[in-house]
Amino acid sequence: MKFKFIIIFLFLFSCKSINVNKYEKPAFNSKGFAYIYSIKDYENKIIKRKINSYEPIVVHKKLSRGTLLKITNPNNGKNIILKNSFKLDYPDFYKILITKSISNQLGLNEDFPYVDIEEVKKNKSFVAQKAETHDEEKQLQVKAPVEKVKISNIGKTVIKKQNKEQRFVIILGNLYSLESANLLKKRVKSESQLLRNKKISIIKKNKHNFEVFLGPYKTIKMIKNDYIALRQINFDEVDVKLYD
Repeated sequence: MKFKFIIIFLFLFSCKSINVNKYEKPAFNSKGFAYIYSIKDYENKIIKRKINSYEPIVVHKKLSRGTLLKITNPNNGKNIILKNSFKLDYPDFYKILITKSISNQLGLNEDFPYVDIEEVKKNKSFVAQKAETHDEEKQLQVKAPVEKVKISNIGKTVIKKQNKEQRFVIILGNLYSLESANLLKKRVKSESQLLRNKKISIIKKNKHNFEVFLGPYKTIKMIKNDYIALRQINFDEVDVKLYD
């Protein structure tokens, strides 16, 4: 009996001494189109809450109220940092809802309101005001998503021109081998009747990174149509970058 008591004591002591690292949720980061709110959206019951378009308000449907978000217009480098005002539903294609006030501050093209959204952790220093930034381009990680959609930048060089027509592409995946890339291409064409006759291209980025993509697209309507078709065959999580 005494022996059993010693074993139990050692077990409890060892459990208390285990150092469990505190889990920290990764910061939210996404690229895509912003939904620019207007009073007609409320009147037509697209948006269920009336919002003052003249106030700088940002709304994300999943992030908690008060979450600090940095929203950047990658075309001109302008950004603004604001708290998520509240949770509210908006059309699924879009990444965030913003007011006209924010769109004007960022200088967005309202036909293609493309933004980069980044959660700002409260323990990091930042300046909460509109600013111009030139962030370093992040190195592409070699991935092989089978059920995710990304709209990404295919161009190798960036040449900024005024009034340049904006185009986008939908990245179906970054695969390790050409064989896997061709299998993904075949899968999309076989499972989606709407995408069967669409051009799907493969680019070799490096020895073990083959990028599969749809596009480029000249209108947001064309992107939405193919996005919906991809969702029907279980692709999701759209991220957006310009095609240069």
